[in-house]
Amino acid sequence: MASRILSIVISFIYFSFLAKSFAKPPVTTLPGQPTHVSFKQYSGYIVTDAAHGRALFYYLVEADSAHPLSRPLTLWLNGGPGCSSVGFGVLMEHGPFQPKDNRLLAKNKYSWNLESNMLYVDSPIGVGFSYSNTSSDYTSYNDTTTAEDNLKFLLNWLEKFPKYKNSDLYLAGESYAGHFIPQLASLLLEYNKKPNIRPIKLKGVALGNPLLDLDISIAFAENLWSHGAISDETLMLEKTVCKISRYFKEFVHNNLSKECSDVFDRINKEVGDELDRNDLLSLQCLPSTEAEQFRAAKAIMHSNIGAVLLRGAGDPCLPDRILAYLNKPVVQKALHAVPTNWSFCAGPLQYQMESLATNMIPIISDLLKSDIPIMFYSGDQDTKIPLTQTRIIANAMAKSLKLVPLTSYGPWYDNKQVGGWAQSFGKQREGKNVTYLTFATVRGGSHEVPYTSPSQTLTLFRVFLSGSLLPAPKVS
Repeated sequence: MASRILSIVISFIYFSFLAKSFAKPPVTTLPGQPTHVSFKQYSGYIVTDAAHGRALFYYLVEADSAHPLSRPLTLWLNGGPGCSSVGFGVLMEHGPFQPKDNRLLAKNKYSWNLESNMLYVDSPIGVGFSYSNTSSDYTSYNDTTTAEDNLKFLLNWLEKFPKYKNSDLYLAGESYAGHFIPQLASLLLEYNKKPNIRPIKLKGVALGNPLLDLDISIAFAENLWSHGAISDETLMLEKTVCKISRYFKEFVHNNLSKECSDVFDRINKEVGDELDRNDLLSLQCLPSTEAEQFRAAKAIMHSNIGAVLLRGAGDPCLPDRILAYLNKPVVQKALHAVPTNWSFCAGPLQYQMESLATNMIPIISDLLKSDIPIMFYSGDQDTKIPLTQTRIIANAMAKSLKLVPLTSYGPWYDNKQVGGWAQSFGKQREGKNVTYLTFATVRGGSHEVPYTSPSQTLTLFRVFLSGSLLPAPKVS
């Protein structure tokens, strides 16, 4: 830890020099990217506290359009708390490129910059390339300080990129960003009430597999049981001896009882160590050559079940390639990142986990009352935050706010295939039905839905930005 803090101090001195030359961040060309790229990329740091030496790292990819400023701006945050938006959001999920081997990047044909200018932020400090040169910062962060820092980031970033001040702004993220994004949105609305400022045009919030209420959102034992991953006896123990919500509350307060620990040891033993808990259908990245891995995947694809499992599924070895790519000195230099030992989620940050128990439902309800549309989407193979729980929350919110169903619960379509199931709620405004709240499932989606279901989530994103209803089957 001491050596890490020392390197951060040295790095911040280095950054202070760089910052002077970054009045206008240069266009970034990433090592190994395709040669014919029409959109611009920018990356660097925004200082959120000069006295502490706090700086958040960002990556901006402009819309792949002849007129990028005609498209909105979307700010994306990953969760954790403590996982990198550059590693997950950009390179694993919906950025313009993905590492296809040890040297080259492949174009992502489902990149979200086809619809929007995309701003990815490593938040809070200690995540990805973001850092502070004040050691106490790494133990003092909670939801409140993170939201305040994210607001400072956005306001300062807009000063560096003033051409986006008139853009419509959308906020999106997944998992623990179910805490980050609503709290940032709430602060933005408060900021917009200040006199003599230019309001930020917040237009909507999208949350994938979000943690919203610890008592409701986390219920993975029954989900695992429904997939055959744990036994009837273990499910009964979870329901009667130590429910999920009790386990996490004890964990947060560092007083985990033996009975809870025993139940979850049993769950882990039955599920097995080889399974990715984010996605029950995912394959392991086997310790083999790239050619062998490809042959194995191809063989599975030719089986009937394999065609179902792998249609649009994420490459199991992609995370390994991302880790190697972002740790290359030439890549960190191209990104204008302070040299570091980059990792997806690990780092010096010790987040105050009491924030985990904060209920986001009242904050999101206030956003809806302020006419900010919300979309919840859930991968149907996610066992961390099952779709059933987010659907319960969405239905309860619609009822409490007296939103009326604009659609029946049913399938939505992506390229003539069922993309999942959804329902939208809204109300009349100026004589028209306006969508305020949408809940959608995504077939084959993991905890990081765009990673395993890229085409479906691009369709979701397009609909989210347009404020329209999801594509439904045509009535013959």
